[in-house]
Amino acid sequence: MPQITVENIEKALRKIDGLEEEALDKLIETYTLQQQPLVDYILQAGMEYQNEDLNVYAIYYFAVMCEAIYQQGLSLNGITEDDIEAFQEPFLMALEAIHDNEDYEPMEDLIKQHNMQQFMIEEVESPDSDGVMLDEETQTQLFIVTTSMIGLLNQAIKS
Repeated sequence: MPQITVENIEKALRKIDGLEEEALDKLIETYTLQQQPLVDYILQAGMEYQNEDLNVYAIYYFAVMCEAIYQQGLSLNGITEDDIEAFQEPFLMALEAIHDNEDYEPMEDLIKQHNMQQFMIEEVESPDSDGVMLDEETQTQLFIVTTSMIGLLNQAIKS
């Protein structure tokens, strides 16, 4: 799969951040309808972690990542529940490698979108436009959710 470029991630971010609330809601709705099982999976994480803020951030970054893919001129196959289920075991093993050995290579090999992953690491660790920093727990949760989302989106890119 082709790497999503930093330029296309930045274009997507500018577009998403430049939209009025109603237009953003419409765009998110469009992407959600195309990837409902993925969105359900993302929102389930917020419920499991009991962190409503996580859902807000995760859906925002879902829109940014989908838009970056489209900015690059690519399209996505629909992600199914089977795709998500098949992704879970290798993802959990890659998380374990990070946790146990600080070995990020299995995760990078699984996700295969270095630019998107690097973008999310920087976003998670930086204050937002209002200077607000996410608490450490939300940072970790958002990293996990968006990393899995990026990996699943990467697998869904039409070749």
